[in-house]
Amino acid sequence: MGWVTLSLRKMVMTQKVSRLEHRLVQLSQEQQSMHNSSSYAERVIGIDKTEAFKALQEKFTQDLNNITNPITQGGNQANALAQYQVQLQQSQLDYMYNKMMIESVFTAKEQALQDKINDKQTYLDLEQEQVETQLEAARAELEQLDDAVSKDIERSTISLV
Repeated sequence: MGWVTLSLRKMVMTQKVSRLEHRLVQLSQEQQSMHNSSSYAERVIGIDKTEAFKALQEKFTQDLNNITNPITQGGNQANALAQYQVQLQQSQLDYMYNKMMIESVFTAKEQALQDKINDKQTYLDLEQEQVETQLEAARAELEQLDDAVSKDIERSTISLV
C-alpha cells in the first residue's frame, strides 16, 4: 500500500478513535445525570413519605380527640369505659394498618426506582465496556498504521548516495 492510502486510512481511524472517546465522555455524563436525577427522585419520595406519615399522625390525633371520654359524659361508667376502649383500639388498629400501607407503598416506589436505576446502570456499563473494547482495538490499529506509514515513507525515500 502506498503511504497516501495508509495516511487516508490513518485519518479515518483517528476520527473513529475521536468518536469512541466522545462516546465514553457521553456515557460518563449520562451516568452522572442518572445519579443526580435518581438522588432527586429519592429525595422527593422521602419528602412524600414524610408528608404521608405526618398526615396519618394528624388524622390519628384527630381521631383520638373525637373519641368521647367516658368520665366527662357521666352515666354508666363501665359501659362508657368499654366503648371508649373499643374506639381507642379501633383507632390504634386503623393507624397501624395505614402506617403499614404507607410504608409498603413507598417501599415499592423506592424499589421500582432502584430497579430502574440498576437496569440503566447495567446498560450503561455494558455499552461503556463495548466502547472501551472498540477504542482499544482502534488505537492498536492506529498505532499499526502509524508504523506502516513511517516504514512506507522510509522505503520510498530516494537515496542520493
